[in-house]
Amino acid sequence: MKDALQDSSLLKRLKHGKTKREYLLYVPPTYSERNESPVVLNFHGFGSTASGHLYYSDWRKLSNEHGFVLIYPQGLELEKGGYHWNPDPISSDSKSTSNDLGFVEKLIKKISKKYSVDTSRIYATGFSNGAGMAYGLARYRSDLIAGIAPVSGLASKKHLSKKSGVSPVGLISFNGSEDWERPLSGIEGYLASVVDASDYWSEINDSDANQLEALKQSPGRRVERTSYFRENGLATIKQYIIKNGGHEWFDLDIGGKNLNQLAWGFLSRLRKENGELVIAQDSSFDVLMPGSFRRKAIDKIINFNSSSDTLRIDNNSFGIEGSASFAIGKNKKVVKKKLADKDLDFLYDQKNGNLYFNENGSAHGFGNGGIVAILKGAPSLTAENVDFI
Repeated sequence: MKDALQDSSLLKRLKHGKTKREYLLYVPPTYSERNESPVVLNFHGFGSTASGHLYYSDWRKLSNEHGFVLIYPQGLELEKGGYHWNPDPISSDSKSTSNDLGFVEKLIKKISKKYSVDTSRIYATGFSNGAGMAYGLARYRSDLIAGIAPVSGLASKKHLSKKSGVSPVGLISFNGSEDWERPLSGIEGYLASVVDASDYWSEINDSDANQLEALKQSPGRRVERTSYFRENGLATIKQYIIKNGGHEWFDLDIGGKNLNQLAWGFLSRLRKENGELVIAQDSSFDVLMPGSFRRKAIDKIINFNSSSDTLRIDNNSFGIEGSASFAIGKNKKVVKKKLADKDLDFLYDQKNGNLYFNENGSAHGFGNGGIVAILKGAPSLTAENVDFI
């Protein structure tokens, strides 16, 4: 596997049994031993590699923004060729002798010893065969995994045959209606359908109520989202079906969020406590046109959690037709420069936590705008924290 992993700065090795295993490890610049960081495992598809998948599904920007440790494990090669994942325990009828469940468990233990990580917030995502690996971890290592985000993948029928001893795991899945490698209906005698997998986890997660939504997407592509809720109204499962979508890592834009952002937004709210799945309730903070653009007249937004909370900006109150634009500046100087150079409606001062409205567009100054909100503690914001209504 000399050429499989090309990112030497990220490449790490781990001896598991008699085999030397490899993985890519990305630790964000914001990492600190004083804080426990979540962990995301991202598994490549069949025949691919960890480095190839890193560029296909690059979560490093999200890692930088939200401070989680990111791991791209490398699968072993089959005798007939092709790097792969075995999402099932070793048995006489296994197609692979690779103990990948054990490898991932040992990998998590190693990372947990070396870094300050939040072991209640371990998540897995992956593509195709790698998505199947995420399903396998949820089924056989549910004590370790809080949530999974499989993309263009299916669960093994074996995974759905037993419910005892399996603890709740959050699930957000993405599948294309025209995917013939991992069809929505599953593969007879081998892989379960997308709906069967969601129904299985809805029983495990005690999420009986479901809701179907049709979401806007690019021309020729519709997206259907089915959410499964607990009695308290919190969703433990979100199932995305992309109409006319194939076998791919989907290029989505739903509410200004791409697939990676949607997946992380869902996963980041999940944690495991004593075998139970706990879901953080997100909060929405409404931002309206203030009566005066003076600091003393602006209420401070406190206890804002950038991992789960949202600013809801009412476009109508600001006189904006359609969707508004939003950007982030490192400090007030950068904010003013961006507002002057570009036609931005709102801009956030990352240093001081100030949110500005630019009524003047690309012209000089704020016009009849100015500061509209102050986020106490200047929490990190991204576009996914802002909803324009």
